[in-house]
Amino acid sequence: SIIPVIDNFQNSPPIKGIIYNKIIYKTKTIYFKTKYRLQFINITKEIQSFVKKSRIKTGSLIVQTHHTTFSVWVNEWEKNLIGNESSLGYTPDLKLILDRFASPNENFSHDDVRDINNPKGRRVDDLPKPNKNGTIDEPRNAHSHAHGLMLHTSLPLIIENSVLLLGRWQNVLVVELDHARDRIITLLAQGVGK
Repeated sequence: SIIPVIDNFQNSPPIKGIIYNKIIYKTKTIYFKTKYRLQFINITKEIQSFVKKSRIKTGSLIVQTHHTTFSVWVNEWEKNLIGNESSLGYTPDLKLILDRFASPNENFSHDDVRDINNPKGRRVDDLPKPNKNGTIDEPRNAHSHAHGLMLHTSLPLIIENSVLLLGRWQNVLVVELDHARDRIITLLAQGVGK
């Protein structure tokens, strides 16, 4: 059955649409092996392909990372903003901005791990167990968590006519805020089927 929908909001033109009985939910998990800190990876084509295969005509897509130091965002895919520093020969703009906000060279309490080599360390919680030598293998990554304040771990996007609704320069990117690691994201597409 088809139910016509008309919503009126104050000072807005009416919104018209149709609700169908065929609601679809699809998920996909994607795995990454990142190579370096502040590596940006363009996933736009992969998620556009997923949306097309989902057979959702109108709905939404949620992109969610499984990590606190691996983020997803929408921005321009342009080398001066997000390029690899060693390839460019200079520091890209967003690395400058993020590192001014929270430098990896700063002494943060999160990085001051208490173990046999540092008995007065301030961090004692949420740590792996010490190895047989009494040391704890934990990276210095407080700056990565701080960068996560500016870049999010999930992102909602609109699906319209079976494609993501993105502007001309918009791309969906994931970014490694820490160091080379195995990373995971999950996509959830939901909406009205074709």
